[in-house]
Amino acid sequence: MTFESPPSGPDPYLVALDEVAALDTQIARLSAVRARRVTEAARQLHRQAPVDTSTAGPVWSTARVERIELVTELALLTRRTEHRTATLVDTSIALVSSLPLTLHALSAGHMSWEHAEVIAKHADGLEGDALHTYDARLAALATEVNPRQLEKKARHEVELAQPSTAVERAEKAAATRRIYVDPAADGMASLTLFAPAPEIHAIADRAVRLAAGLKAGGDPRSMGHLKADVLTDLMLNGETSIPGATRGVRGRVHVMVPAMTLLGVGEEAAILRGYGPIDPATAAQLTAEATSWRRILTDPITGRILNTDPRDYRPTAAMIDNARLVHPECVFPGCTVPAEQADMDHTEDHAYGGDTIPENLAPLSAGHHRVKHHTRWEFVQNGDDTLTATSPAGHVYTIRPEGRMQAAPQALMKAAAAVAATTMEEDLADCPF
Repeated sequence: MTFESPPSGPDPYLVALDEVAALDTQIARLSAVRARRVTEAARQLHRQAPVDTSTAGPVWSTARVERIELVTELALLTRRTEHRTATLVDTSIALVSSLPLTLHALSAGHMSWEHAEVIAKHADGLEGDALHTYDARLAALATEVNPRQLEKKARHEVELAQPSTAVERAEKAAATRRIYVDPAADGMASLTLFAPAPEIHAIADRAVRLAAGLKAGGDPRSMGHLKADVLTDLMLNGETSIPGATRGVRGRVHVMVPAMTLLGVGEEAAILRGYGPIDPATAAQLTAEATSWRRILTDPITGRILNTDPRDYRPTAAMIDNARLVHPECVFPGCTVPAEQADMDHTEDHAYGGDTIPENLAPLSAGHHRVKHHTRWEFVQNGDDTLTATSPAGHVYTIRPEGRMQAAPQALMKAAAAVAATTMEEDLADCPF
């Protein structure tokens, strides 16, 4: 019989778990410090009192200029989206200025930053004793539940504090409804629909019922796949019941496929507009089903799309198309709005002598177009399809063209040159001169 003595010292698994918990506590404390620094940055920018820099149109208030400059600046410095940065700013300011008990709990590591975001979001609109009571209750609850559980409790506490404003808050929230696309790996992407809860639950219920009907009929696909497939089919092939909406509209996709890849002799990836590289099989399927084709000429040395005719005073369709091909997305740093949904901007303002030529045109989303004209952000075209953006704080960012194809391989260029030289020699051999 053998006897194994118990291991000496603490269990390594338990040690690792304790270390994770300790690190979360440190992250929470640092998050509280960050909230104070974000709020201090907002205060310092307020002292600068930046003003609207536009030359025409409605003038932005100083408060709006301040907020936009702070959010865009922080978004790029911290590599967050502007939406997440706006949440960071709003949560930080709310914690420092209105939620002292929540900030104290965060500083002590008793709750996470995710908890603090939930509390700050639902505190919007509360004042006086209602705000103080809400802050105290939620700061205590956050030590016992996860952020999703806290979300429900926060809504309940707000209803108790100000039930008369429930309709107003619901209307305000409904105004933020939207959809957005997030690219994923291996040719996949996520489509998020942010809308009022009744509609979302109704959509999900319909997907379940349709999928269940197909499953009962013997469809071999899983319920998860069936729900995704029936919703996709409804969106692409169904018809809208909204009065005034155009019927029979089908979605469009744009794929840029190098000719050599299409012929099966090249290796450069095809590009799906708004997503990025896709596999050759998917590209082949899309091009086989394409209803129209357009040939795009590129410089074989640099891969740059060749310019269109710049003679018209206003941007021609060809100029606009060229700019969208070179920059498939808004050129504001970090923005992913597709160029087709963006404004066509004169990088050098036409009012200051900027020409209407491809080298001075670039897509800017409607929101960032306004940011460019109303704040201290500055953009310069560099003549090689790149742009330089300078933030109000002086940080410099380079925007590179996503629509540029790769330069032709040197071996291919040499082979083409050799064929051209041989052809010329053969032609000259028969020349009588």
